[in-house]
Amino acid sequence: MGYDFLYHVFIMPEMHAGLPSNFNELTDSCDRADKNARKERLLRRMRRWFVSMLVISGVGVTAALLNNTLSFLPDSRATFRTQFERAVQGGTNWLIAHPEGTNSALLYMIANMADISGDHRVRHIVDQYRGNLFRHSQSFWERLVDRTAAVRSPSRQELDSYSGYQRWIGYAIAPDHVPLSEKERTDMFAPNRFMWGSRTHQLFALLLYRERGSNSQALNDLINHLCERIAFEANWDVRVTDLYLQRIAFILAAGRPDLIKPRWVERIIASQKKDGGWIASWYGWGPGPYEYSFRQRATNSHTTVQGVWALYLLKYRFPNWIEQNYHE
Repeated sequence: MGYDFLYHVFIMPEMHAGLPSNFNELTDSCDRADKNARKERLLRRMRRWFVSMLVISGVGVTAALLNNTLSFLPDSRATFRTQFERAVQGGTNWLIAHPEGTNSALLYMIANMADISGDHRVRHIVDQYRGNLFRHSQSFWERLVDRTAAVRSPSRQELDSYSGYQRWIGYAIAPDHVPLSEKERTDMFAPNRFMWGSRTHQLFALLLYRERGSNSQALNDLINHLCERIAFEANWDVRVTDLYLQRIAFILAAGRPDLIKPRWVERIIASQKKDGGWIASWYGWGPGPYEYSFRQRATNSHTTVQGVWALYLLKYRFPNWIEQNYHE
């Protein structure tokens, strides 16, 4: 007899005889318990990972928000002024090297820079635009740069091609040529209907409307309200994009330097590129809340003009701002 025969006939029966009758059930129960324990350990690890990610994200968001509003190691007045003047000079050089010749709103800002600074190089950019013989289209946009320009009334088709805020601007600078519907006028003067870029555009249109003679206490109150809401947005939007610079420039243009935090200006200066200009995005994030692109952007006129305008307003219109916010 072979060993296998003896094992199966005599040994195995003896082994099984000593086991409980529900042995298979016990082993199945142990297997289930082991699987449940492994599953519970996995769930605990996943919960710890999720909580850790929430904590890390919360710390990151908090740090970003604090960095956007507070200077943890503030520069002295002399140090900041040196950086500020360097940024002004770099931005001015960029404007001169890339003279704007098409966007009337940007040329309005450049003309304002020339007016408050007396810089003939900046004035030359505006003079070039006004002297361009091929430019004269008698469009109402001419009034942004030349208040006395003879303009024609746009057709309904032309008006319909513009965005709502562009029609607001047209009404502000040429009300006899650019009519608004009742709804458009209601929107233009709505205190809480818009946010982000739409709100800054609304503010710009109202500033032009006030500048062209339609001044009232109600309008001033509305402009102040919009400035405060835009400043509130600036506290939470940490991305130094085109809109970041636009917010600061328009608040200053409205005469509210008290709303401008030093850290915002420091971040504008820090984001200036080596050629003196600014780009529209911030680490790929665009001005829109959900706008992102992997494409590398170059400095551009729209962002740079607004950035330089903000610095000019601080330097020439509100020269005490640095003294009020920086110590020796």
